[in-house]
Order: sequence, then structure tokens, then C-alpha cells
Amino acid sequence: MKISKEQALTLAFTFLAFILGTTEYVIVGLLDQVAAGLGVSIAEAGAFVSGFAVAYACGTPFAMALAGRFSKPASLMTGTVLVVLLNICSAFASTYVLLLVFRIMTAVCCGLCVSLSISISTDVVPIEKRGRAISYIMGGFSLANVLGVPIGTFVGMHFEWPAAFILVGILGAFCLVLLYRVVPRDLPNAQSRMSDQFRLLTHPRVLLAILIPVLGVAAIFVNYTYIVPLMTEVMRIPADRTGYVLIVYGAATIFSNIISGVIASGNYMAKLKVLFLIQAVIFAIYGITVSVPWLGILGLIAIACISFSINAAVPIYFIHLAERFVPAAKDFASSLMPIGANIGIAVGSASGALVMGHFGLRFLPWAAVGFALVSCCVTALSLSLDEGKGRSRTRDASL
Repeated sequence: MKISKEQALTLAFTFLAFILGTTEYVIVGLLDQVAAGLGVSIAEAGAFVSGFAVAYACGTPFAMALAGRFSKPASLMTGTVLVVLLNICSAFASTYVLLLVFRIMTAVCCGLCVSLSISISTDVVPIEKRGRAISYIMGGFSLANVLGVPIGTFVGMHFEWPAAFILVGILGAFCLVLLYRVVPRDLPNAQSRMSDQFRLLTHPRVLLAILIPVLGVAAIFVNYTYIVPLMTEVMRIPADRTGYVLIVYGAATIFSNIISGVIASGNYMAKLKVLFLIQAVIFAIYGITVSVPWLGILGLIAIACISFSINAAVPIYFIHLAERFVPAAKDFASSLMPIGANIGIAVGSASGALVMGHFGLRFLPWAAVGFALVSCCVTALSLSLDEGKGRSRTRDASL
């Protein structure tokens, strides 16, 4: 069956998202090995996750502003090349500080690549198909959990942790060839001046909306960052079985991508509000049953099934807000979801380290409950403001 140019582009960006997701998440499954290899504690090694996320969030706006001087295809290819090279460099990092520096640099390049992928998709894909296309692209991160993290964990355990980064670099090189073949050359430069970005980022409605991915993702990563210690120390799963559980967890995240596409249609903000309530209930049940191995595994699967459910609706919402308030920052708006998500990763992993240090691993699910409930409140407030604006426009039109 012959596929269209739009479908080929979406598949290529999905593969790129898989590479980027594996780059970011693979260290979660290797946290113990990396900590031991570099002579640091697990909590200190957690900075490889939170530091990556902070660099992603802080560096992406500047990377997008720089990309505005060049065509989108050229910027995307350059960012992908740097991701490949930095993964290889990470494999040869011999100290904690050096690896952290490489992770920070990689994070900025990943932020650039994800943002440009979403931006190019909105340029090429018809508006009625955008939600599904973005859900497929962000589904690459689900595939990273299904295949990338478990395979990277397996390779790292059997051939030492640097081998996982080398493998990601090799896969990234294949992705680079694919992108060169399918990405259109005649796309405009990214419209992303720092002044427009600042106007968008300082708008009250956008600041409120950013809290949705920040808190929603923090709810997931307050547990996910420390999933291996949770399994071995609380759920009492043998260390050599954790890779299998990660595979099952990753497979379940595919379902969350399907949910993501469904949520992105119609009144997606109302659906997101309900989703966060469901998320809070699931984490509460997991917190009660986490010390029972099989019930704990079922809880992890349930969490995985909703872990990426916000990934399609939230980017569309940011683009919608940009079109309404700062149209010149529409390209940059496509980066707000990954920026917010990575702030959420940083908040979640850092909060997890605090909870783990003061209360213990078994209290991590309850921190997630708190994040999910606050996410629900923020989403409800944003929805209320949207509906209020809509009613105001209706009254004006009737006068």
C-alpha cells in the first residue's frame, strides 16, 4: 500500500520521537548502574533525569529563536545530528559532571527537534488531521518506553551502561537518513523571535495553561523516575525481572497514545479534567497496593495506560492560545508542551527524591495523587475561562 507524503512525514517524526524519547528515558532503567559506575548515589544520579528536563525547558526557547534564522528542515537536521553525536559522547563520559554536561546539551537539541517536528506537522498536515498526526508523533515517546527503555536497559545491564547510549546514537543515524528523504525542503523559517516568545510566555492564560503539562507529567514522573528501586525494594521484584516489567509497562503506554488521540477531538479540555481525576484514583489505589507484587504490577500497568494521554490535546491547546493572543509566536507555541512536560519531569523527579529521602519509596504514589488533583483544578479553571470568553463573544454578537 502506497503511503502519502503526509503519512511518510508523520512516520519519520514518530521514529524521531522514539529516538528522542529513548535518549531521555533510557537512563531511568540504568540509574543503578550509572550511579555505581560513576560512584554517586541514586538520588544524585536522579539529576541526570531532572537536569535533562530543566535544560530542555530552559534551553528550547533559545534554540528555537536561533533556528528562526534558518529554514526548519536545516534546523531539524542539525539538531538531529547533534543528538546523535552527543549520545556517543555520553557513552564515553568518565565522570559525573561530564555526563551531566552532555545530558544538558542533548536536552536542548531534543527540545529543538521535538518543537520543529510539531511545527512542521502543523504546516504540512491539514487542520482536521493535526490531532491524530500529533498523537502519532508523540506516540514515538510511548514506543520509547515499549522498546527503547527495555532494550536500552537490557543492553546496559549486559554490556555496561555506555552501550545503551551508543545504540541510541546508531539508531539516530538511521533516523537522520529517513528525515533527509521525507522532510520537504520548501518550508519557511521558524517564526520564533525572542520578543514574541516573551509575550506568549508572559500572557496569564498561557502561564496558567503551562501548569497543565507541568503538573500532569510530574504526577507520572514522581514515580517513574524511581520505578526500578520501587520494584526491587517495595514491590520485592527480583532485579533480573525488572526489565520484563518495564517492557509490559512500555507496551501499556501504547494504549495511552490511543486515548490521547481520542481526547484531542471535540471538547478536549473537559476530557482532560476527567482524565486527571481518574489518574488521581489510579495512583491512590497503587499507593495502597504497592507492597503486594502482583497488585503493584497491575497498578503500574494502569498508570502506563494513561501516562501519555495528554500529549495530543495540550499542544493543540497551546497553538490555539497562540493564535488567539500572540499569532506571531505560533511556531514557538508548538514547543510549550514538551517544555512544560520536561519541567514536569524535573519537578516530579526532584519531588520524588525529596519524598524518598524524607518518607521512603512507598510514599511516592501519594505525591502523584496530589499532583494529579492540582492538575485537574488547573484544567477546570482554564476551561472555565475559555467558556466565559465564548459566552462573552456570543453576547457581543447578539447586540
